[in-house]
Amino acid sequence: MSDATGWYPIGKAESGGESQQLVTDQFEHEYDEYKLIRPTLDPLACVQVVKQSNIIPQCVEAYKTNVTGYGYALEYLPGQSDETAKTEWDIADRFMQTANLEESVEQLLSQLVEDLEHCGNAYIEVAHGGGLPAIYRIPPEYMRCTAPLEKVEMKYLRLVQGKVEEFTQSKWVRRYAQKRGTSITWFREFGAPGEGNEVIHLQLGNGTYGEPRWSGNSPGVVGSRKAEELNLDYFDNGRMLAMILTVMNGELAPQSIEALKGAKGKKSQGGILYLEVQGYDKGLTGDEKEKTSIKLDKLNDLLQQDALFLEYNREKRKETRSSFRLPPILTGESEDYNRATSDNARRIAEEQVFQPYRKWLMDEIFNKRLLPSIGVYRVKAILRSPKISDPDERKAMLDYLADRGLLVVRDLIPIAEEVLGTVIDESRYSDGYLDTPIAQLTPAADPFGVLEHGADPEEKLATVAKRLLRETRDRQHV
Repeated sequence: MSDATGWYPIGKAESGGESQQLVTDQFEHEYDEYKLIRPTLDPLACVQVVKQSNIIPQCVEAYKTNVTGYGYALEYLPGQSDETAKTEWDIADRFMQTANLEESVEQLLSQLVEDLEHCGNAYIEVAHGGGLPAIYRIPPEYMRCTAPLEKVEMKYLRLVQGKVEEFTQSKWVRRYAQKRGTSITWFREFGAPGEGNEVIHLQLGNGTYGEPRWSGNSPGVVGSRKAEELNLDYFDNGRMLAMILTVMNGELAPQSIEALKGAKGKKSQGGILYLEVQGYDKGLTGDEKEKTSIKLDKLNDLLQQDALFLEYNREKRKETRSSFRLPPILTGESEDYNRATSDNARRIAEEQVFQPYRKWLMDEIFNKRLLPSIGVYRVKAILRSPKISDPDERKAMLDYLADRGLLVVRDLIPIAEEVLGTVIDESRYSDGYLDTPIAQLTPAADPFGVLEHGADPEEKLATVAKRLLRETRDRQHV
């Protein structure tokens, strides 16, 4: 009697689908030799985690779009104008356009935001070669720094009460090492005395190196990835055997075993499996009357759900997005939003997240460091922001201004130009007409009835704007 007991794999993968990332620290042999500080979180490992997350890339993209996507601008500081600082404006404008000849300022800043949100650190090389300096991004995985081992006298030039004054402060400074391949290039901290290029180190949080804002949610980020891989493995191979097949007083024929191996997937749905059994002349107890039979025993009567950990994934996405302080609408999750709630969510994110981020970024790079280093003290660089207005608040304000005679026809022109995307020639109209308060316009001066009681102020503005535009075009063709 042959032994037919055994395990027959039915399409089960030999290895799981769990992803594994091998990250090698290229500074591994330099920490002791050059007294470099080892980061708690390896930047390259952080980048790999972000790539496997199902929510962090969307959050980072939202930061890049909203922080740098509206461009930059220059502004005079309060009390300054062309009369007092035109020369500095020209220097700043030239520097912003030539600081990096391969990429725009917006592109460079977008890359720095990505580095900060991926691994908590961003590095800017400031190269001096005569004339205005050039700036370049250095990937964080190539950079390490020493402890602040040297105390130097740092000199600062700042505009105080309208005058440029020099300040001297003692500071412990670091040195920065960049490794590409096998060679190491050293940089000094920005502003420290010495030769060679400088580095501006931006970081999130405190400590020698920054940490990404999602670091506290890293178990959830990794857990979500493993849950998704477990789901994928379940859909491909199933969770476990559904039942045990037992043959009594016999064994399955070879062709039946092959049939069982192929009984999986779509091809087996709705079909009939025919099994052939070879019986023994005598049973295990020697009783010739023992019959040959097949028995099927279920291992689990509970049906597996279509996917595991769906609620777990939802919660972890919320927690990770919360670490970025972003509303769902900015990451493409806006099923329960309407116009009012979406505008309010965008306004809160703008006030609480993006505006402070823009100011911090431009101050740390340009306004406190690069611009004063080239003799610009009365001009600052800013990142523009979107125009987010509450329709109800705007309507109430327009009603108030129009009813009290504070809104004149001339005030409608900038609004008309913004709405219609054109330029209206003010010289075509008399000053008397343009300076007429809207509330004082008579029906004769308002032939289109745009000021009738109860009309929406937005519709008033649109109607007047179209009329002004039409009159301008008509006069141009005369």
